[in-house]
Amino acid sequence: MVKLLVLVRHGAPEATSPTGSDLDRRLTESGARSLRAAYPRTFSLLGDAAQVRVWSSPAVRALETADVVAAAVGVEDIEVRQSLYAQDGATFLAELEAVDVPCVIAVGHAPFVDTLAARMVGTCPPFGKGTAVAIDLPEGPARRGVLRWYVAGPECASWEELALVERALADSAKDLAGSAKAFLASPDEPSRLLEFRVAIRRVRSLLQFLAPWQGKKQNRRCEHVLKELQVASARLRALDILSDAVDGLVESGELGENCLLPMACAKERALECSSLVTLMRKHNAAKDLKRLARDLGCLSWKSKVAERGLTAEDFRARFDAQFNEVDEGLFGLDLRDGDAVYVARRDTKEMRYVAERLGEVLGPDRAQMGEYLDEIQRELGALSDARSNKQLAEECAKSPRFRGVRADLGVVARDQAEVVSAITSGMERREADGRPARTSDVVDDEEE
Repeated sequence: MVKLLVLVRHGAPEATSPTGSDLDRRLTESGARSLRAAYPRTFSLLGDAAQVRVWSSPAVRALETADVVAAAVGVEDIEVRQSLYAQDGATFLAELEAVDVPCVIAVGHAPFVDTLAARMVGTCPPFGKGTAVAIDLPEGPARRGVLRWYVAGPECASWEELALVERALADSAKDLAGSAKAFLASPDEPSRLLEFRVAIRRVRSLLQFLAPWQGKKQNRRCEHVLKELQVASARLRALDILSDAVDGLVESGELGENCLLPMACAKERALECSSLVTLMRKHNAAKDLKRLARDLGCLSWKSKVAERGLTAEDFRARFDAQFNEVDEGLFGLDLRDGDAVYVARRDTKEMRYVAERLGEVLGPDRAQMGEYLDEIQRELGALSDARSNKQLAEECAKSPRFRGVRADLGVVARDQAEVVSAITSGMERREADGRPARTSDVVDDEEE
C-alpha cells in the first residue's frame, strides 16, 4: 500500500509546440536546467526511501520533469499514467490503491495537483511550476493524509539569462570558425583577415568577461588557442594598415606616382601571409576552432553557477564594474605613452564587444555605453595605428627586401609621426576644453 505520495507539477514549459499539440510542449531550456539544479536537494528529503516509483502524465513536459525526478531518486523506469493528463482524480486514486509500493512520485499538471493535495491534507500552498509536495498516507490513498513537506518550484530567471549568454558565446565561436575558414580560402584579401581578427577579439572579450564564472580549465584552454592565433596574425594585419597609409600617401602625391613602395609592401604581405597560412594549416587551426566552437557550445561553469545560475543583475554589475575601471583608466591617459594607449584601446574594444553581444541581457542603457566606448576606441585606434605604421616603416627600412624604397619608408615614418602628433594634440585640446571626442574627426576601419 502507498504510504507516501509526492505530487509534482511539471517545470516551466514552452508556450506552444512545433506540432501545435499540447501533449508535445517541452520544458524550456531554463525550465529544465532549474529542475536539474534543484531536484537533487528537493528529493534528498525522502531519505533512503525504498521502492520508489515515478509516475508521469504522457505530456512531454511532464515526462521531461519525471526524467529529472527519476535521476534524483535513482529510479530507471517511469510509468505513464493517462489519469494524470486527463486530471481524473477517481482513476488516479484507484491506481494508487492498486499499487503495493511504499512511495509514489507523480508528475502532473495544475489544477489537478492543487485539487488533489487540498483534498488529501485540507489546505496546501499553491503549486507553482516544478513544485513538489510530500503527503504521508498512513491509512492509504482513500483516507486523509498529512503534509510532510512542501518545496516551491525553482525560479527560472537566472537560467534564462545564462542561456542567452551561452547562446551569444556559442554564436560568436561559430562565427569565428567561419571567419577562419573564409580567411584560409582567400588569404590575399585584407578584409578576410580583418573579419577573422575581429571574430577572435569578440570571443576573447566574452571569455574575459565571463572568467569569474566559467570553469578555469575551459577558459584558459580556449584563451590559449585564441591568443596564439591573434599573435600569429598581428604582423600581417599591421602590414595591411601600413599599406593603406602608403596608398593614401601615393594618392595625395606625397609619394611619387611611380613609387615602388606599394609593390614592396604587397610582396612583404605575400610572404607574411604565406607564413601565417602555413602555420595555421600545420597546426590545424581550422579544426582547433571547430573544437573550440563545440567546447563553447557546452560551457563549463563553476559549481556555484551550476547550482544557482546567474541573473541579469549579476552580468550588469560585472559590466558596470569593468566599465568604471576602463573609464577611470581613460581619465588622464598619457596619450604620448604608446603602451598605455594600446591597453586603453584594447580595453575599450573589449567592453564594446561585450555590450554588443550581450545587449539583450545588459539592456539598452549599457548598449549606449558601448557606443560611447566605440567613439573613444576609434580615436585611440587611429593613434595606435599611426604609431604602429611609423615603427613598422622604420623596421622595414632595415630589411634588405626594402633596400630600394628606404627613402619612401622615411617619408611614411615622418608622415605617421605627424599624424600621431596631430591626433595627440587634438585629443589633448578637447580634453582641456571638456569637449568629447567626435567620431567624425577620425576615419578608422573596424579594427580588432
